[in-house]
Amino acid sequence: MEKGLEDLREQIQDLRERVLVSQVQPVSHEEFVSFQGKEVRQELAIYKAAVSARVMATQEASRVEVPKPHRFSGNRDAKELDNFLWHMERYFEAITLTDEAAKVRTATLYLTDTTTLWWRRRFVDMEKGICTIETWDEFKREIKRQFYPDDVAYLARKNMRCLKHIGSIRDYVKEFSSLMLEIPNMTEEELLFNFMDNLQGWAEQELRRRGVQDLATAMPVAESLTDYKRGDSSKVESWRIATPWVGETRFQGTTMLLKRDQARRLTSEKEGIRRKGRSLCLKSNASCVTVHIGHGIVQRGRRSVP
Repeated sequence: MEKGLEDLREQIQDLRERVLVSQVQPVSHEEFVSFQGKEVRQELAIYKAAVSARVMATQEASRVEVPKPHRFSGNRDAKELDNFLWHMERYFEAITLTDEAAKVRTATLYLTDTTTLWWRRRFVDMEKGICTIETWDEFKREIKRQFYPDDVAYLARKNMRCLKHIGSIRDYVKEFSSLMLEIPNMTEEELLFNFMDNLQGWAEQELRRRGVQDLATAMPVAESLTDYKRGDSSKVESWRIATPWVGETRFQGTTMLLKRDQARRLTSEKEGIRRKGRSLCLKSNASCVTVHIGHGIVQRGRRSVP
């Protein structure tokens, strides 16, 4: 195609040179008109070739598949509705849809169940002239008025105040992020204070030690503490999901749980009892104990198998 365009340009240049020559040599009116028409046709051919090349490039670009947005069924869930509207706007950008009325028509194709019934009623109202929904902003305002829960920000603030880091820190960060999106007018300082204040003591101290100053940094740092704390055997009391307890020992009616290394040590001692036939005492000033490990029971120098 480029070679053809170059040939056309050379022909046009040749024609222009002939025009210069014709300014010196007299020509008839018919010859001049014929030459002018031929030059116009050559220019038109160049423009057509350029337009055709652009159309082909556009077709190649349009072959990229754009994911379809998820449908909205009408659940009175603020996050679900916000996500639906956000994905629709990203979809409009991907397909370069700019017409406001076309945006509304496209969005209604992704309504289902209760929202379909709602749109049918609003469509009838528009036909009667009761209301108008012609722009994307008007559509968002109307659908939020119908399906957005009442007092979302107030309830989110209340839930954030009650939120505590009790279980997994990843679950805490996820829940905090969800509540944060439902409170649009909360400042960055308030969000950071609530996030830090609701953490367990060890996590808050670690974030302060690392000098986090904003929420965008605090969240990923807090999530990175999970594996660190779980693997730190010196922090068993501060992290509840620590090394699992595997044995059970009773001291004069009191039940205690043993960690894995303690249970392994008692198992070895129990084997020694079986060989030597004497009772197990952990310390010289401690009472004899009853040890439950596996299926064996050792008590006051006697061994029995339940």
